[in-house]
Amino acid sequence: MQVSLVGAGYWGSKLKTELETIPSVSEIEIIDIKEGKDLKDIKYDNVILATPAWDHYVQTMELLDRGKNLYVEKPLALTTRECLDIKNKIKDYQTVMVGHIFLYNDRVKKLKELLPHIGKIQHIESNRLNWGRYQKKIGTLHSLAPHDVSIIHYLLGYHEFENIICIGDNFSDNSQNDREEYSFLCDDVSVKLNLSWYYPEKVRTMSITGENGLLFWDEEAKTIKLTTDIWQDGRMNYEPTIKTFNIESNPLRNELKEFVECITSKRTPLTGVDNAVEVAKNLDLLFESFSHQ
Repeated sequence: MQVSLVGAGYWGSKLKTELETIPSVSEIEIIDIKEGKDLKDIKYDNVILATPAWDHYVQTMELLDRGKNLYVEKPLALTTRECLDIKNKIKDYQTVMVGHIFLYNDRVKKLKELLPHIGKIQHIESNRLNWGRYQKKIGTLHSLAPHDVSIIHYLLGYHEFENIICIGDNFSDNSQNDREEYSFLCDDVSVKLNLSWYYPEKVRTMSITGENGLLFWDEEAKTIKLTTDIWQDGRMNYEPTIKTFNIESNPLRNELKEFVECITSKRTPLTGVDNAVEVAKNLDLLFESFSHQ
């Protein structure tokens, strides 16, 4: 298979490295926008867009008009309306996939597999913090939260977020926030998202509180901890049972393989356009919550 990779920056270079490990990918064409190339230079029918989020909508619509199969880095577009425009333009023969990479992460799959061990879910808290990568035209919501929203949908199913409370800070000259916190309900489960690119170290964690146990996923450590036996004689047990799972995974390679296989087999991707629309709907609600304060 021949693939055109649009974008040769930080993430584009990682995509290229992983594409080179997939046997069925025979040729990779690099379209470097910064070097003066544009979408008209694309030779192949299968295209990966690793361009800034604010360019995705226009570029995706143009490439769909040209009959391309598309893998678009998250988010597919910045609003639900734009995502629906994209959905309505897709022809039956075209594959469109969005890079919600954590749904191809074996640690996330294990997290979902372990949910029955902790009973009814009561609370989820996610921390996505780092020093960078700063974005000029979007804030942490559209840069970081697509990951968390897609994971929450994967764990709980799609439900419209309710009772949203948000706070944020702008430390830079950016038009949107550099740090944000969101609290809301998803299917009556309380959820908290902590997002920042103004934080001294990289933190990627999620804790899930259940009636009978706890889960703690640390993406940087590549571990999941399952805590059970948290109650004893009606009281909190301070010596619960803790089991640690060390799980190796290459989610970027997994999702690129999914893109290739979906084109070949005409199968709908796990993170196809419907998945992108659902994520966009709740991102819109989170974004609009600031204007209602």
